[in-house]
Amino acid sequence: MTATDLERKVRQLDHDVSAIYTMIFDVQGTQKRHTNRFDELQSDIVALGQRAAGLEGRMEGLDGRMEGLEVKLDQVLELLRR
Repeated sequence: MTATDLERKVRQLDHDVSAIYTMIFDVQGTQKRHTNRFDELQSDIVALGQRAAGLEGRMEGLDGRMEGLEVKLDQVLELLRR
């Protein structure tokens, strides 16, 4: 291997290393964007969970009211049958 071949090989390896660092930098940028998006989605999921819990409470309240109406309806029907 001549000195020129060796220099060419060293330049190619240096270029390859630079290209690898560029790719790693790009991957890190993508990972940061994904991490930020995952954090946003997690916040959205927590908010949806809280909203669902609130809706569940309201549904329980409506269920109680429906039971009350059912009792009253039964009473009205009982009075009508007399």
